Amino acid sequence: MPYHLYDTEFRLNGYQPATEEVANDFDDRISLNELTTLAKHHTADGRHTFLVLHDDSTVYGAPGASPLVALHLARDVASRTFTFDSERLPLLALAQSWLIRRGCCDDAIYPSDDCGTLPTDDTTMVLERRLRNPVNQYSLVESYVGEGYPTQETVVLLEAVNPPQAHPYRLLLEVTDRQAGTHRLREGAFETAKAARDWLEARSTPLPAPPPTPARGLPAGPASPASARGRTR
Repeated sequence: MPYHLYDTEFRLNGYQPATEEVANDFDDRISLNELTTLAKHHTADGRHTFLVLHDDSTVYGAPGASPLVALHLARDVASRTFTFDSERLPLLALAQSWLIRRGCCDDAIYPSDDCGTLPTDDTTMVLERRLRNPVNQYSLVESYVGEGYPTQETVVLLEAVNPPQAHPYRLLLEVTDRQAGTHRLREGAFETAKAARDWLEARSTPLPAPPPTPARGLPAGPASPASARGRTR
């Protein structure tokens, strides 16, 4: 594997996988896919790189697959080897949160202003900021990233894991207007996963609003909507 091909984004020139297992996993999960970098952060000591990537090859795979890949590279500068961890996630804010929990600065992993779509309103921006906050941890139950033009819908079901909540299941609906270059995110709260799926199938009532969440050290949001761009396809 010619790792130097990824030097601009991954900075692996001169490094080798720490083990054969790392090499095989990196090929399967990262280097053999058609990846576009959306956001990146390299630590000053050269030991860590955090990236949000878009896998363009998901259009050829199973319908509804998550196109975003959160990637954490860790380098051993003494042995010139690297390890990595990665996760596929359906929303930019979830990918950012995954990286922040692994040590990335919370204000350092935003896409550039010319990349992706703009949030349509303050509600979307506040919800995305809350999802990025590592204090508000959720596990991904299931998701479906739809296709379509000009609008595209992404559906995400999360379960709160810390702390337990009265309505632990959260249904997220993101609608992207690809023509306008905007996206709108909304959240519903449910007692069970079945209740969330039933609502999604019927959609006969508004999304049930989640109970108020006390502020607990939310990371500062971007200074302007342009700095909060997401990527949806």
